[in-house]
Amino acid sequence: MEVTNNIISFDALTNFRDIGGHQTMDGKRIKTGILFRSDELSRMTTRDIELVNELRLKLICDLRTVREQESKKSRMLNRGIEVKSLSIQDKSQEFTHFELMKLLVSNSEKLNFEQMMKDMYYHMAFSSKDKIKEIFCLLSDAGNVPALIHCTGGKDRTGFVTAIIQLFLGVHYESVMMDYLYSNERMGPKMKKIEKFIRLMSLYKIPTERIKPMLEVRRDYLEEVLNEIMKQYGSIEQYLLKGCCIPQSCLESLKQNLLDGLEH
Repeated sequence: MEVTNNIISFDALTNFRDIGGHQTMDGKRIKTGILFRSDELSRMTTRDIELVNELRLKLICDLRTVREQESKKSRMLNRGIEVKSLSIQDKSQEFTHFELMKLLVSNSEKLNFEQMMKDMYYHMAFSSKDKIKEIFCLLSDAGNVPALIHCTGGKDRTGFVTAIIQLFLGVHYESVMMDYLYSNERMGPKMKKIEKFIRLMSLYKIPTERIKPMLEVRRDYLEEVLNEIMKQYGSIEQYLLKGCCIPQSCLESLKQNLLDGLEH
């Protein structure tokens, strides 16, 4: 298996990465081979499935909506890995192709895609706390790792959850931000295709520049919601403890599972 800078070379997965390898501010390191992140798994080749099988995953956290899961079925279902459906998306932002086309054509001048993205991040942080709790508690169980977290592009929902995990574990803020922004490099070609699709759906009423906020991760998307978390809770740990009601024991067990340099 070819692994370069935490990237495994797949045929059909463009944003599959190992979350580990990052150093923490107290001199520890997130273990590699324990927690992964990815884009959706519906187009995996036989070779891709074999590569994922080599990782010996115990758990897959699918952050997509039920509709997304049904329309693009994961190729890792029924393979002896527990797959948990943990949608953290605002249902009001979920559209069928027909609904999206209708919205794009009728409201092309009024749509503010940048604000839609920022609203999505706010929803993830403050209206999906039960799902954040479930993800952390699942990952705190040593029987559930190695594990994979994924959504559709692996950039926003997965990017947010990954950032919260890394910040909680003590990874430097700028390292977390760089890891988050790296999705732009990984997803560039795929996003170009989606851009063409959205332009077609809008009957070319919406120019490329207006669509871009949906197709990229941007520093301010993550930074603004992290600033709000800090404003309300003072720290990521307090957000997890008080905001998401995650037991302290779960957080300690998660550290044991994911960090090198901790005594068991």
